[in-house]
Amino acid sequence: MKEIKRIPLDGLFNTRDLGGFPAAGNRHIRPCRLIRSGMLRDMTRQDKETLVYTYGLKNIVDFRTTHEQSESPDPDIPGVQHISNPILEAMTAGITHDEESDRQLSLGEATISMKERGIDPAAYMRQMYEEIITNEYSLKQYRRFFDFLAAQTGGATLWHCSAGKDRVGIGTAMLLFTLGVDYDTIMEDYMMTGTFLQKEVDKIISQLSHRIKESSALESIRICMGVKEDYLERVFTIMKQTSGSIRAFLEDKVGLDEAKRDTLKALYLE
Repeated sequence: MKEIKRIPLDGLFNTRDLGGFPAAGNRHIRPCRLIRSGMLRDMTRQDKETLVYTYGLKNIVDFRTTHEQSESPDPDIPGVQHISNPILEAMTAGITHDEESDRQLSLGEATISMKERGIDPAAYMRQMYEEIITNEYSLKQYRRFFDFLAAQTGGATLWHCSAGKDRVGIGTAMLLFTLGVDYDTIMEDYMMTGTFLQKEVDKIISQLSHRIKESSALESIRICMGVKEDYLERVFTIMKQTSGSIRAFLEDKVGLDEAKRDTLKALYLE
């Protein structure tokens, strides 16, 4: 199994090239073609140069809501196309996070509210994943993402949301499955997000601890900002329950029929 590493960038903590992942037919994902990421706001000039000149970045697909995009626009990179493709119509607490104080307070208040209502944060996150994979708008937007990938004959495409864990996590899992990456590798890639986010989460929890004194509330926030295997497992279970198999679900709900699968494999496998 390929060791999963982040691209060494100064301002981005969860950006990685999927190149090298073993895929269908003893093939591998081509390097410098498919890049998953979290928010790009803190990208440095050196980061831009690395992504453009080392990784051949040509397209950025933004999974955030239009509100998130307007509050924190992606940096302009000459020669790189920005595509707005919101997976959600509105933000959901736990799906997004930002280190600015007002967004932190919102997340803190939402978590405390969950605690007061007796809602388990892990159960809340599982429900959120269920809603994404059963929401017609979200599925339509994932379909649009795969249509876009199927039309890209050269250069790298980077897709991102806020943390790069939920919306990106589900979309990346669907893409890897379509390319014939095995389940264990898909799950390992998903879970590595927790490792890459750890320092960022610790920083935000530390800042929030000045205003939120309850350790259980802080732990709930940590859960909402993390990943668990059963979140993604629930997504795959729903796919099977809905359509009989993961492949059938992706074909029926996201447009990944045999022709589209073949196109994506031709473009992104070597």
